[in-house]
Amino acid sequence: MEAAIAVFGEHGFRAATLEEVARRAGVSKGTVYLYFTSKEDLFRAMVEKKIVPLIEAGEASVRDHVGTSADLLHQLMCRLWERIARPDMVHLARVMQAELNHFPELKRLYFEQVIQRQRRLLRTIAERGVAAGEFRPEAITLVPMMVPSLILHLNQYRFLFGDLDRGLPTSDATRELVFSLVLDGIRTPSRVPRGKKG
Repeated sequence: MEAAIAVFGEHGFRAATLEEVARRAGVSKGTVYLYFTSKEDLFRAMVEKKIVPLIEAGEASVRDHVGTSADLLHQLMCRLWERIARPDMVHLARVMQAELNHFPELKRLYFEQVIQRQRRLLRTIAERGVAAGEFRPEAITLVPMMVPSLILHLNQYRFLFGDLDRGLPTSDATRELVFSLVLDGIRTPSRVPRGKKG
């Protein structure tokens, strides 16, 4: 699965081959074909084994969390950031954007198993925050759209231009700035810190 993520990310889905995945994984081509009949089959398995479990872990954390919704959102954003910041995942995200329109069945699979499920997870956190009076009602719409987009875009930018942009904050600092931006935008007015009157 790790080899598939790397190969799809580096070569693109159309140009990738099962032979290259086998070489990267250090196994024979026959071994790969023993388990997967096509690239599409391997892609489905990759989504189910490497990406969906991350969402399942987030769903479990929501069920078990006893603190504030802001803390829960921060934990999830840190987990997403850590995963998406990996170079192979940045590559893979670019492949999704560039190529999945050519593979409607895989596009639907990714949309239903990853994007929609991730949005439901973030919406659940936002709804929890709204119900507790922590977040503005708009958070229910904003959080599911804004959080993945910011995390994905910023990590793609860091990957592509980080070596040239000398003023770029560290990855951890950028992540915390993103969280502050999101939280300041969705907190109820009474919970937004106010400056001291001078």
